Amino acid sequence: MIHRNESRRASHRLGPGRSRRPWRRGARRRAVSEVVATIILLALTVVLFGTIFAWVTTFPPPIQQNVTQFSANMVLTANQTYVKGLQITHLAGPAVVAGTTYVYLKSAYHPGAPEFQNPIPVAPYLPNSVTWNLGQTFNYTFPCSPGACEQPQLPDNLTVLVVSNSQLVFSTILPGTPIAVPPNFVETGVSPANPAEGASFTITATVSGSTSGSAVYVNVANIPGLAAHYPHAVKMTYSAASNQWSFTVPASMTTANGTYYAFVNITNPVGQSATAGVAVTLSPSSSGGGGGGGGGGGGGSSSLSVAVLVTPEFPPSFGVNDSLAAIVTYLGTGSNIPLSVSFWANQSIGSAGGGWDPQVTANAQLNGPTGLSISGPSTVTVYSVSTYSGWLINASVQASAVASLSGVGAATGTAVFNSSDAVSGITYLSSGTPVPYYCTYYGYSCPRAVVTVWNNASIPITYSGHAIISSGGSPVRSFSVPNKGVGVGGSTTWQSPIWRPSNPGTYTLTAEIVLVNSNTGTTIGYLVLTYPFSA
Repeated sequence: MIHRNESRRASHRLGPGRSRRPWRRGARRRAVSEVVATIILLALTVVLFGTIFAWVTTFPPPIQQNVTQFSANMVLTANQTYVKGLQITHLAGPAVVAGTTYVYLKSAYHPGAPEFQNPIPVAPYLPNSVTWNLGQTFNYTFPCSPGACEQPQLPDNLTVLVVSNSQLVFSTILPGTPIAVPPNFVETGVSPANPAEGASFTITATVSGSTSGSAVYVNVANIPGLAAHYPHAVKMTYSAASNQWSFTVPASMTTANGTYYAFVNITNPVGQSATAGVAVTLSPSSSGGGGGGGGGGGGGSSSLSVAVLVTPEFPPSFGVNDSLAAIVTYLGTGSNIPLSVSFWANQSIGSAGGGWDPQVTANAQLNGPTGLSISGPSTVTVYSVSTYSGWLINASVQASAVASLSGVGAATGTAVFNSSDAVSGITYLSSGTPVPYYCTYYGYSCPRAVVTVWNNASIPITYSGHAIISSGGSPVRSFSVPNKGVGVGGSTTWQSPIWRPSNPGTYTLTAEIVLVNSNTGTTIGYLVLTYPFSA
């Protein structure tokens, strides 16, 4: 048994360099390394944060948002025809420096009018000409002196822009006319649903949207037997009780059974149009009889019918590529019968009022597809292979399709309609109302005809024509509109000499304008617009 003191002596003999616990020195070295690492991480964090902070502080400050608020309204003349003045009230936000603030006006319908060409300074029309403070109203009256009246004409939509120190602080659109929802056919029908061949039937149509009293027309020339009686579209009859338009085909007129198409259309005063096809299925007559008939041609006309459409845009507009579509109905029982379809588009301009008669005519044949066949009874739609883009503005258009079935016969479909007049976004007459110029004759106004043509087409145009003033349907004065050019996106205004009426009363100005492609010299259409006025 070893004594405790001997154990202590043995330990003492090992000495300080021979300790039995060498791990303590390693632990102390690791503790020192952790402290150094922590200090280094802190230093890196501080340096990185300082770098990011210095970088962020170089960012430009955000643009201060404008919280200034205004309200604007128009002051109309007594007859609600012109804008007499403009009022803009400062409602909220910081005061605006009046001397560097301007009001800009833009017109939707009359962009070339003089009142929209220059900004209006704010200072002269404020109670305080230095600053525009809260509650203060900018009151501006459009100048209207004899011979130089600059009141905006209604209907129109005016855009108001308030700019201060080259910064837009307020903008709004003041509607001087209600938004016109385009007309649309919501329902069409035939009564009875399947009339017999030779029996009377009624076509009905219901229209929604903005019609402004415009009538609905129906074209029934595609139905066998009716082309001779109704070669063109006829006006339908309106019933306020049912809110329907109707047209009745008398008995003993239709000459074949089958499914055919009538077309209803409407165009409101601002040029918005709608059209719809109405399927008319005529059942065989129950009277029997019939007599010998006309061989293959007769058989073809009784079992084959064609309706024609313009696609994709109807009615067509200048510069638009359109195809013709034939809806071919075969009621026979033949199988895989060869079918061929040919198309034509004819358009012409008739006489306008006042004896002006340009008589422009265009005719085009569009090729149909080859290798077609049909099995009956069935209906197929065939589109022309080629397209046509030479449509005139405001022309009478007749689209035709002839379908031929080998061993059966042929049938022709025809649709007659009017192409668009004064198409917005192409070329249109932006103003034409006579401007009253006051003179000393008889103590009443002496009007001057003003015609402005605005060109939104992709080609330069020229225009010329006549302006005719009439009273009670009889011309009393005419003016020649000289040849004038209009660049792309521009406008040109022509003014007649001041005219002195022989008597005060109600007159009508009719502007008749021919539009020509300046690059090719070809006529693209014409505009005829009528404006009543008092003198």
